[in-house]
Amino acid sequence: MVRFIHTSDWQLGMTRRFLSPEAQSRFTDARLQAIRTIGEVARRRDAACGRVAGDVFESNMVERQLVLRALHAMREAAVPFYLLPGNHDPLAAGSVFLSPEFTAECPPNVTVLDGTPVGAAPGVTLVSAPWRSKKTTADPIAEACAAAAEFAGATIVAGHGRCEIFSPDTESPELIRLAPAEAAVASGAVQYIALGDRHSRTAVGSSGRIWYSGAPEPTEYRETDPGLVLAVSLDGDAIQVEPVKVATWRFTEQQWPINDSADVGRLRQWLDGLPTKERTILNLGIEGTVSLSVAADLEGVIDHFRPMFAAIERRTGDSDLLVVPSETDFSDLALSGFAASAAKDLAELSADGGAEGREAGDALRLLHRLARGAA
Repeated sequence: MVRFIHTSDWQLGMTRRFLSPEAQSRFTDARLQAIRTIGEVARRRDAACGRVAGDVFESNMVERQLVLRALHAMREAAVPFYLLPGNHDPLAAGSVFLSPEFTAECPPNVTVLDGTPVGAAPGVTLVSAPWRSKKTTADPIAEACAAAAEFAGATIVAGHGRCEIFSPDTESPELIRLAPAEAAVASGAVQYIALGDRHSRTAVGSSGRIWYSGAPEPTEYRETDPGLVLAVSLDGDAIQVEPVKVATWRFTEQQWPINDSADVGRLRQWLDGLPTKERTILNLGIEGTVSLSVAADLEGVIDHFRPMFAAIERRTGDSDLLVVPSETDFSDLALSGFAASAAKDLAELSADGGAEGREAGDALRLLHRLARGAA
């Protein structure tokens, strides 16, 4: 029986433009904490080690502090970690894995996979395919799969890259070819291929022995099954691959129809009911036709909840939301002089649509909010 944890794409040091400095700090900390969680998962399952199949760091230019904190977290996790350099952090000149900070502080339970076969456990050989530059011109795991036939016992290949079945250009030379990988598994030369690059848990082929683990914390909205590691058990000819959730953050997309005040109320109730807002990044789309008053109420609701979330993004320009001023939008505000004239001109421009119409609508909403606030 061989048990191990397959993980990948930690991308420590990843930044997101829509996060405030405070939220970005917590986002970074969560990815470091995931290392300790992976250690806990490994211990609970009596796993021999954790294999990180590429992109441990977001780049080779990450800050010294982050490198030291990552190594400290791996030391605290107290299980063996095998780190594979990927396309984000290749094992080249200037590699983070060759930096003084990393080499001086690397704990005994951490091994960088440089292509040399490693005895990861009794009767288990780990054959690796590290990236040595940001680009490759050949199948990233072909040589490792071929070399696996030389070893007795259980052989596991750790690789990184995009499989041809996920690429629109199947002729690209840098793709992982499925046929030779499956052949290596079918022949018994390889018992498992641990892949990184895709941030969503994904099985490759039909053998049940070639997997992308996905990232331990989500990184964008369109991922499927992120935030997991894979607990793998090999027992003779049998294999079990169990997904284990480790993520604490989430990316959520939601499109809301807004046409009146009741819809705004329903949105408010939904936002209020979302758990762990401080670790939720929300992409909120709005569609519908509203008056200026309803648009102002909508903005007020979003502004109320925005500080509670890690981030609330709005789809560019809210182009699916049409604001049509009603007769009562400004009558109750008793505008006069220039303000009344500006409101009339902007309303006419916004009705024309197009880029100018959207800009006029934005200005009209701002004027309405300012006037309502002063009324």
